[in-house]
Amino acid sequence: MRSTFSMSRTLRTTSSLAPASRTGPTPSVLGGLTVLLLMAPSVFAASAVELGQGISLSDEDLGLYGVAVDADGETAIVFGAQSYLRALDAADPSQQVELIWPGSNQLLDADFHPQGQTAFIVGEGGLVLRYAKQDQSIEKAAAEASLMFADLTAVAWNTGGSWAYVGSSSGEIWRLRADADGGAEVHSLAGLGESPIMAIDCHPAIMMCVVAAAIEGIGVIDRDHTFTWVGGTGYPWTGIECPTAETRYCVAVADDRIVAMIELDPNDLSKAIPVINQFPDIDAYFVGIEAQAGDRTIIVTTPAGLIEHDISRNASYPWLEQGDVNDLNVSGDRIVGTWGVGEDSGWLVTSRGWIVPYAPPAEGDRGILDLWIILGIPAATGLVLLTIVYSISPRFRNWSTERFGNEEAKRELAQERRRKRRR
Repeated sequence: MRSTFSMSRTLRTTSSLAPASRTGPTPSVLGGLTVLLLMAPSVFAASAVELGQGISLSDEDLGLYGVAVDADGETAIVFGAQSYLRALDAADPSQQVELIWPGSNQLLDADFHPQGQTAFIVGEGGLVLRYAKQDQSIEKAAAEASLMFADLTAVAWNTGGSWAYVGSSSGEIWRLRADADGGAEVHSLAGLGESPIMAIDCHPAIMMCVVAAAIEGIGVIDRDHTFTWVGGTGYPWTGIECPTAETRYCVAVADDRIVAMIELDPNDLSKAIPVINQFPDIDAYFVGIEAQAGDRTIIVTTPAGLIEHDISRNASYPWLEQGDVNDLNVSGDRIVGTWGVGEDSGWLVTSRGWIVPYAPPAEGDRGILDLWIILGIPAATGLVLLTIVYSISPRFRNWSTERFGNEEAKRELAQERRRKRRR
């Protein structure tokens, strides 16, 4: 739930265009240069990655809700409507194992144990399933009654893998683990709210977890399972990611273009107060966040797009812009998750059941972009300087009209000169 690409570009604010000046150059004079620049590719709007050939899991709309990947990046599990489950080779998703569970519950979240050999999948009606990688089996992990038959919306294993935290659509959080009898030991946490738990994630090294609720905001769970609200009330949170042990920070996102940094310190909970930033000029909503590589995360947006958030720089960069999504299976669908394969590559998952790779452009494509950067920026700068000189120098305007102007402009210049001589 959760790249520094060499051509990353910081999110930018686009200002409105100013009215054209009547004292500037005429189209007949600068039209050629203008056309030349308009022919250039949109260098600054180009995405950092591009999509490859996708894989369809089914001819039908699967209604997927998300994907979970083990810590070693070997296995991915996709889950969704009608208890749909499938295990994929994370490096080559064409290698698949269908996981059968005889139910019709919506499966809403999943998380691998830190050791990577098992995973919990949770869903409607208090359902908790346990996946075992060794034999590709699925079994029930807890009785629905012990979780009050609640719709379970989030699950995360704590740092040591001794307990899993499970959140519900009614605001409850339980900690659970397998007991000696093959059932589950379940305990509820105190001090919670009543709005849906939208996401939970636990830090890989610090014995703390972060919780996002729809109304109450952001909370943390310490090593003693004590829950504390720390801020962020009133934001529609949609995801949390604690991507790496290399940083003390987790990142939360809210759908109204909000990114929050949360610092974890077991000795000082006040550091966990979310530091919130909003990006009002982005024409998209933030619907989730996933790990990419190191302390770099990928924010999933709708309409379909991806944004990188770099924790160490506390900066966000365009990754896959919606206008550059050339795969109709993605642009007409909803991205429900991603996972990274290396620094800048990975796979995205759509609701209908498409698994699509993303990677930086091929070297040849990048060379063309670099060439336009080298040539286009000086040309644009020269055009601006030419416009300024043209607007303030009557002599230069007259010379350029004589050399490049159309016949009508030349006649008007000759008439103007005759009028001046009569004076």
